[in-house]
Amino acid sequence: MPSAKEGRYQAYKLLRELDAQIAATMNQVAYGRMSGVDWEKTCKTHRIAFDEWIKFADLQTGEENDSAPNNPDDM
Repeated sequence: MPSAKEGRYQAYKLLRELDAQIAATMNQVAYGRMSGVDWEKTCKTHRIAFDEWIKFADLQTGEENDSAPNNPDDM
């Protein structure tokens, strides 16, 4: 299992990539370039970055749920 520091670094890298892809997508929208091969590539790359972030976030949530008490009264 990765350390907390490694997990934070992985989150940072994934968020940086997602941020870059959001910026690229918004750039295409701002300039009206929402068709053709470049648009499809931009959308695909954005979707991949988002999916990677969600997978990471879901894993973190799963780890938190594994260590959390099952009964709210146990808190």
